[in-house]
Amino acid sequence: MLSQYPNGSKIRSENSIFMTLRQAFEQHRGRFIGKIDHFFDDYEPHFARYRNTPVRLLEIGIDKGGSLELWRNYFGPDAEIHGIDINPKAANHAPPDAVIHIGSQDDKQFMSKVVSQGRPFDIVIDDASHLMAHQIETFNTVYPAVSDNGLYICEDAFTSYWKEYGGQLGGEDTFLEFTKGLIDDLHAYWASDADFEPTEFTTMTQSICIYSGTVVFQRKKVDRPVYVTRHNDIRREISIEDLKIAAGRNNKA
Repeated sequence: MLSQYPNGSKIRSENSIFMTLRQAFEQHRGRFIGKIDHFFDDYEPHFARYRNTPVRLLEIGIDKGGSLELWRNYFGPDAEIHGIDINPKAANHAPPDAVIHIGSQDDKQFMSKVVSQGRPFDIVIDDASHLMAHQIETFNTVYPAVSDNGLYICEDAFTSYWKEYGGQLGGEDTFLEFTKGLIDDLHAYWASDADFEPTEFTTMTQSICIYSGTVVFQRKKVDRPVYVTRHNDIRREISIEDLKIAAGRNNKA
């Protein structure tokens, strides 16, 4: 059976509920889309669980609006699709079933207002200016507002190596160097340094997946880890602090 999706951009079969993001892109016949080719495969393991759910998605930087159609066709009719763009004309390019917010990602007050309206976004994709300061500030503003178990994606993070965007190999102020610091924060529970304490990021982040050109952050409430053992019916838990003490003893032996 064939069904018409709300944006009216194409007709899809019921079997399309099983299609991958790459297949959705290859079948797209609507507005212009521009993405790095391997991103479709990189995103699939993260996005698949949201298909045919009322996922709430925000893309920052929508250009001609084609990616908003792509998200609709991939995630399904129950998805709530939002887009942000600095160009007022972008609202004319967007599909009618998307919610468009006009403003700059460099405007912290504007960004905070968008992410505070309604329930938290499950997926946020930063595909806007790609400037280092903008990527970092947008992450700091938006990431804490993403839903528990949600995703934040800094797309086209390869601009960390492009001088035209403020990037430079090993540059202190690039998004990827910023991310390297967040890798330390992710492991703060394990640190032996007395002055290295868990941060808010530590407690709300399950993983950082770094792909060639993009970074995916997985939100999840993270408690202090424990080491568990089981022997027959006996289960034991060992705290990180005790593990650190044991490691010190072993190294002295």
